Amino acid sequence: MISRERVITALNHKQPDKTPISLGSTIVDGLTSRAKDALEDYLGLPRTKYLITHKPMGTVETPKNLIERYELDFVTVRLKAPWNNPAHINPDGSYYDDYGCLMVPCEYYFDNMNRPLEGELEIEDILKKATWPDAYAPGRTDGLKMEAKALAASGKAVVADIMCGGPFEQALWLRGWEDFLCDLYTDPKLAEALLDKITEVDIGLWDVFLSEVGEHVDVVCQGDDLGMQDRSIISPEMYRKYIKKYHKRMYDFIKTKTKAKIFHHSCGSVHELLPDMIEAGIDILNPVQIRAANMEPERLKKDFGDSLTFWGGLDTQHMLPFGSVEEVEAQARHLIDVLGDGGGYVFAPGHNVQALVPPKNIDAMMMAAVKYR
Repeated sequence: MISRERVITALNHKQPDKTPISLGSTIVDGLTSRAKDALEDYLGLPRTKYLITHKPMGTVETPKNLIERYELDFVTVRLKAPWNNPAHINPDGSYYDDYGCLMVPCEYYFDNMNRPLEGELEIEDILKKATWPDAYAPGRTDGLKMEAKALAASGKAVVADIMCGGPFEQALWLRGWEDFLCDLYTDPKLAEALLDKITEVDIGLWDVFLSEVGEHVDVVCQGDDLGMQDRSIISPEMYRKYIKKYHKRMYDFIKTKTKAKIFHHSCGSVHELLPDMIEAGIDILNPVQIRAANMEPERLKKDFGDSLTFWGGLDTQHMLPFGSVEEVEAQARHLIDVLGDGGGYVFAPGHNVQALVPPKNIDAMMMAAVKYR
């Protein structure tokens, strides 16, 4: 099988010739810039110039030398910034994102240091106090149709990467965690007005993006974090009441623009939410955070293996930074054995590979995937 055939077979829950492998085909399964440099140094490869794929997280495009070494099966197309999007970089390196959130550089990444909609708020203030990106601003799709067509002709599976915050997570960023989570109980009309606006912007961005690339992509990626280490952020009942309909609205729209599978990224423990997330339209779960509660590979495969493809899984919280080479290799093989049985699995790290992860462990993870795939 060529890569695209392999991926489509796995996504359709059939056994491919080899388990597909991803590293950096999305902004949530790749290398940070320092991890990439350290890995190339370790392998004796010249450091390649890199394209930053997500500035706050510090992720970079996987270079060709690593794509070939690790037999990666994916290529990526990404929405562009509009022409009228001047960079507002402050002297300390901080900047404001498209929603008016102040992003401040920390040692390895950027952190959000303000909440434009926090505090006392009326519904009419939602449009006044935050900055709302224009999805249809010119320049976002310059050259994308030809780029996506050429990528599809490469024989690899094509990913349309995450390019907007999901309704729930973006609401937390704009309103602040405490205020928004309280709103769901004390002022649900305000909460839903904010969710409505975010979803409207997200659908506009997907409309622009998929109108150009929809016929050429195999996977469409959207992020919306719903989990913590030991439980979901909100209960299944609250998800069902307030968030599910926005996910369904967005994913129903996406499915009018493409036949691609829908990849949903949520960190943490989301096992209890998965039946409703599947009903909302997700096909693929990422990052498969196996150290979180109820997220063991065997449990996920047994409970949802017929409905979901799992993408990720290699533990980046403990195993990758602190495990031995032998332990990393063993976990990679175990994930392929369990989650890859009968298809429905894409091997990848269980989130982005951070700056101080030993490069020998990164290489061990990926070479084990190549060996046991």
